[in-house]
Amino acid sequence: MCIVVIDVALYFAKNIKSTKTTFINNKSSKLTHFKLNNPENKDIVFIGSSTTFYHISTNIFKNNDIDIYNFGVSGLQFEDYPALLSEVKKYQPRKVVISLPVTKLYEELNVAKQPYIQEIRQYYNIDKMKFINSLYNWVVNKHLFLEYSEAILFRLKSLYAKFNPLNNATSAINAATVDDKILSHQPLVDCKPFDIKNTKTGKQTIKCTNGDGILVGKVSNQRVRALNKFDYLNRDSILYISKMINNLKGIEDVIIILEPILNNKYQYNLNTIKKELDGSTVIDLTNHSVSTNKKIWWNINHLNYEGRRQYSQYLASILSGN
Repeated sequence: MCIVVIDVALYFAKNIKSTKTTFINNKSSKLTHFKLNNPENKDIVFIGSSTTFYHISTNIFKNNDIDIYNFGVSGLQFEDYPALLSEVKKYQPRKVVISLPVTKLYEELNVAKQPYIQEIRQYYNIDKMKFINSLYNWVVNKHLFLEYSEAILFRLKSLYAKFNPLNNATSAINAATVDDKILSHQPLVDCKPFDIKNTKTGKQTIKCTNGDGILVGKVSNQRVRALNKFDYLNRDSILYISKMINNLKGIEDVIIILEPILNNKYQYNLNTIKKELDGSTVIDLTNHSVSTNKKIWWNINHLNYEGRRQYSQYLASILSGN
């Protein structure tokens, strides 16, 4: 009975926060935000995880006369993309750009965290056990409490931290400097924020009304990656991605971007990847110039506001044909 009451409360909370200018950073809420923000006739729709959400600047593309939507959703993996792509296809953008780390092509296919019917169908002819597991996740996620449990946990931890005397001083400093250092500093924030959170280390995460995210701060430690040579693509993962590409027939161009990686030490055969992902344009940015500059990374996986600016400007130049 308690879970039902919580589910009802979360249902109304989700609807209240899923508007044209606000969203919860999950699949369902971002889908609503997308549909409310004039999705017709977009030049490009970007699909991805937090690395798309925090790395793509809608306004930088706009300044290059490219109309985009940033469909990045934190916490997702490429196994969660089919439902997003299915909705995007209805509005026929000129290009769809799917971003993922090159490592995902060699790793075992995972079960979607937030499966919709579109993801469940894809598993059926690939792996029957994963099909069953995705069906189970779909049923479980019918309880909004379970779908939002991780977000609720983080909220509770944040609330608890406010009562911790050891954190009070840092929190006060952070709160006092957010307006001066972020909101009034346009080079950092090129969109209208509606949610700003401070981390214990003094960094900030920002959500903007247009669907973008921004990270403020710098990576505190630099991982020394070991040399890793990849020889064999994972057949199930390739098949899953190939099905996503095939389902986008009718779109002018489907592009797969292999994302930048800080201090990349991976070795792989790009020609093999391009051959396997036939039907798409593969752009390998694993060794893009941002990957060697520690100052423009927020942590070992995400670019900060300056890295975001450089990366978006580069993508705008190559995707506009310049």
